[in-house]
Amino acid sequence: MPSPVDLQLLRLVNREGPPALDHLMAAASNRGFLLAVAFATAVYLGLRSSHRWMAAVLLLLAIGLADLVSVRLVKPAVERVRPCHSLASVRAPLGCGAGKSFPSAHAADTAAAATVVTWAAPPLAPIALALVALVGVSRVYLGVHYPSDVVAGWVLGAAIGAALILLARLRYAVRVR
Repeated sequence: MPSPVDLQLLRLVNREGPPALDHLMAAASNRGFLLAVAFATAVYLGLRSSHRWMAAVLLLLAIGLADLVSVRLVKPAVERVRPCHSLASVRAPLGCGAGKSFPSAHAADTAAAATVVTWAAPPLAPIALALVALVGVSRVYLGVHYPSDVVAGWVLGAAIGAALILLARLRYAVRVR
């Protein structure tokens, strides 16, 4: 059962908005759009980051690993029902989805990506973090996640991104003799 704070925040964010806001939130949750942004960012990092193509590979690896861990490991273990399935008052303008709620894979994927982008191209950090926030809010606005699902996804994704960066940096620390 969600906490009272979760329910209050859900009710605050999951309200009918102007059509333009509905379109923005739908776009922010669109997997195809987010993957296109990820691939474009990977190419940018490969060409412009001081870490070059290693940063591009880490970005895509972070997204894939965050998605895999959240969808295949954590969601089945927790089995939290989406708010649009469990609460009659929740509006879900794009439908509810078939999967479980905790954690938000969208939030995990974008947080993992933002962690890598912040490391590889610090000037892009504000844009990456703004996208993370927008995607997270969109998941609650669209009624498919509780706020705590999003926060858990952010923590999971940031941890995965940081772990991959740490592993990549270890290659510089360990010299083969």
